Amino acid sequence: MKEKLLDIIDLSKSVPKSNAEKRNKSNEQRKSSIWNNHQSSENENKVILKNINLHIRERETIGLIGPTGCGKTSLLRLINMLDEPSSGKILYKGENVYKNKNSLEIRRNIAMVFQKPIVLKGTVFDNVYYGLKVRNMEKEKYVQDISNILKKVGLEGYENQNASTLSGGEIQRLAFARALIIKPKILLLDEPTANLDPRTTERIGKVIQDIRENEDTAIVIATHNLILGQKLCDEIAIIDKEIFQFGKTEDLFKKPKNRFVAEFVGMGNIQQGIVRKREGNFTLVDESNQLSILSKCNFQEGEEVYIGTRPEDITISKERVDEENKLNQFKGKMLDYNYHGALVDLKVDIGEQFSVYLTKKSFLDLKVDIGSDMWIQFKPESVHLFEYK
Repeated sequence: MKEKLLDIIDLSKSVPKSNAEKRNKSNEQRKSSIWNNHQSSENENKVILKNINLHIRERETIGLIGPTGCGKTSLLRLINMLDEPSSGKILYKGENVYKNKNSLEIRRNIAMVFQKPIVLKGTVFDNVYYGLKVRNMEKEKYVQDISNILKKVGLEGYENQNASTLSGGEIQRLAFARALIIKPKILLLDEPTANLDPRTTERIGKVIQDIRENEDTAIVIATHNLILGQKLCDEIAIIDKEIFQFGKTEDLFKKPKNRFVAEFVGMGNIQQGIVRKREGNFTLVDESNQLSILSKCNFQEGEEVYIGTRPEDITISKERVDEENKLNQFKGKMLDYNYHGALVDLKVDIGEQFSVYLTKKSFLDLKVDIGSDMWIQFKPESVHLFEYK
């Protein structure tokens, strides 16, 4: 069993609001009919993170995925002991990392690659050696190790080049080399492919994959790039100040627990509904008292839920295709369509607006246009129900 390296327990972080934020809040409150002193004192602080609980094991890659400003970088900084939490704690192998006599030694097991890494004075070699230097390691003993690390990140032969002359993508790879040379137990990556061209992004992805496969290092990746998270992470936390869902990538996509997660992973076609009754192995859900949809999900009678169906799980035809009502099938009218790369996104009004993805060939073969009547179909297994909140 993999050793547990890090326990993040009930972690929260708040900071004083800026003057501009306080003024905006004050203006909002003056316009509100509900106002008391208790609210005033509570609103003096801005919540960055709230009740974060997470466990990281050796050789495990965890993704922190969420929109810009959701607290991903702040959580990395707390793990890296650059900031302190407002409440909660972080344990490294059972030891509280804050106010600990061994804090320096604990931190030396953690390395962080920032979204915009700094370049130190001197050569590429000097930059990579820096982490060893502050640990009083003799340079001569690590010449070959540094050479090997630079080869791994694609900077072979750059040893004597002035680091300040590197391109943005090369600086990012240099930052990886600088982090890896100290053989960290935990590697923190803050938006490792942000603002990089596709070729450099692919190279960085290969570097991360190589670390996953060949190093005894746990990796925590903070990113808004869902595709990167899918490709490189064992498990993902969907975060926006708090963790909305944590688990395997396939579970997040197939079984989102709430609307925020569903929308973030691109579920699509999300409407509000009420569970009315069950028909055999199916659950019948009414959407806004207009549509009745069959699902394989189990929820209680009368429960309010959100309903989601992926656009790629929906098919279209000019005629009704299912006479036995085994499919969800609705007649509608095409409102619009847009090209997205190899796919066409059709907007179809069936009482609610649905998005449907077709290939360009399928769309052209269908011979429909704005205003055309059509039928959409999707299986009950493709309908996802999740908490209404």
